[in-house]
Amino acid sequence: MTSRRTPVASEEPPGNEPPPGSIAETYREVMPLVDFDAAMTKGDDVALTIPLESIHEVLERGRDDARLQMNLLRNQTAVDWEDRGLEIVYHLYSIPLRQAVTIKSWLPAEGAVVESVADLYPMADWAERECREMFGIEFIGHPDPRNLLLDEDIDIHPLRKSHPLAPIEMEQGVDVEFFTKQYPPPEPAEEEDAADETAAAAAPERKRVEDMTEEEREQRRAEQAERVARARELAAVRRAERLAGAPPAGGPRPEGAAPPPPPAAAPAAAPAAAEVAPSSAPVQDDRPPAPPPPELPTIPDAEEDPEGRAAAQAERVRIGRELAAARRAQLRGD
Repeated sequence: MTSRRTPVASEEPPGNEPPPGSIAETYREVMPLVDFDAAMTKGDDVALTIPLESIHEVLERGRDDARLQMNLLRNQTAVDWEDRGLEIVYHLYSIPLRQAVTIKSWLPAEGAVVESVADLYPMADWAERECREMFGIEFIGHPDPRNLLLDEDIDIHPLRKSHPLAPIEMEQGVDVEFFTKQYPPPEPAEEEDAADETAAAAAPERKRVEDMTEEEREQRRAEQAERVARARELAAVRRAERLAGAPPAGGPRPEGAAPPPPPAAAPAAAPAAAEVAPSSAPVQDDRPPAPPPPELPTIPDAEEDPEGRAAAQAERVRIGRELAAARRAQLRGD
């Protein structure tokens, strides 16, 4: 257990300390050498702001100690406080004891690195991947540091406040009628109006299904089956191009790549009902499998070997970044 303390700061208002007998006192009994700040959140949970280097230790002891039994990680996220840095947040809950706690810690805005807790809570595997791509936080020792939501070759962090936002078309809470009067939409040109009217007159009136005859319904089902067959042909061609090394959008194949096989013939339109029905077969993932995670160096205790701990953490970050870069290159076909 470590007594080193990273400067912490709480966003809770002063004087909002937990009442006597709260779970904060239990944490002090279980981990007397870890110095932390305790406060009540707006949701009436106890929030503990702990040193960054104690996150894995505090979560592990809180999970295994019989007085806490924090066996459920309900949520893990982060908050960008801009100049103050990033705040990482863990929402924990004890199912046997029915008590909750929020664990927080501060990270620098640049070069944010924290030890992974995926070995303690399986849910953290996905949550840490999301925090990594949304906020740019590197998690030491994560088994599979790939992007979860964004493409592998995208290197942005959308939930950072420095990330550019799209322009707001209408302010929230503005009366729509008043806004329209103040900023009327542009009037369309007369030529555009005439073209729209001509197109509307030329377009056949589309009947509702309940107003159709049986022959018209059969024709509608046949048209739908033909569209489904064409869509499946296109999907088969794109999958073949991906397997041959083409980009996901079906662009030109790289030199030396084998041409994709010809698409299968379209099925007849007679069994329309069978074609329209959705297929129950699982969707195949044509991406190459991820390589097995490499062996990571063991992180020594902070009090026994602080320099070795820092070196092991840096080595884990380097291995994780190389693994993520290799995976992106593999998926791009480089």
